[in-house]
Amino acid sequence: MATNMPRVGSLIVEIFRASREMQPSLAQKWVTASHRAGSRIPESLISESIQRVGELDAVCCAIEDELHLLPPKDGEMDFRFHYLAFLADLWVGAAYAVCYAFASRKIFPGDQEFDALAEDLRLVRVQTEKYEIPSDRKLDAPIEMVTAPGQPGSPRRFRYDKTDPQRAHIGRIGMSDRRSPMWEVIDLNTNTMRWLERRALAERLLDVLAK
Repeated sequence: MATNMPRVGSLIVEIFRASREMQPSLAQKWVTASHRAGSRIPESLISESIQRVGELDAVCCAIEDELHLLPPKDGEMDFRFHYLAFLADLWVGAAYAVCYAFASRKIFPGDQEFDALAEDLRLVRVQTEKYEIPSDRKLDAPIEMVTAPGQPGSPRRFRYDKTDPQRAHIGRIGMSDRRSPMWEVIDLNTNTMRWLERRALAERLLDVLAK
């Protein structure tokens, strides 16, 4: 490797370090929550997994705050939200895995806040990682769908059939007032659609794990 090439690994380390130093209170909350919740499965590495979720949250929050303070200029090719959305998808998957580990062991029995959060993370995760409508097995028949407003070209109608191996659902993604990625999810349990913001999900997860 040429000595004048960028040191990508060092840049990544610096990103995580800077994000922690910019938000010391948030970083400490995640460490505290990781010890408190991690002690519920003491022989596992879930405490470390929670800290990784927290470190990624800090990076996402830093970019979100930067986008709020320094929005893209008119006509500027700004890829910050593009990569923020990518990191947000990774964050959801990691956060869901933590909740799944607790839920499968019934660590938070009867905790409605935990159950609601785990379900919201699942709704996002299934759409972003499996390209499916969450719990589509509950569909009695194929459903007619249409591409969302704002997508290129004219609206396109298509059928979503749970038995079709080529079926696909790509939910809409947007940006909240806090410049945080948010996803529009379909909830077949309530037959509703709603938007879920990444930062709000992270705040809820911190509250649950810190109990």
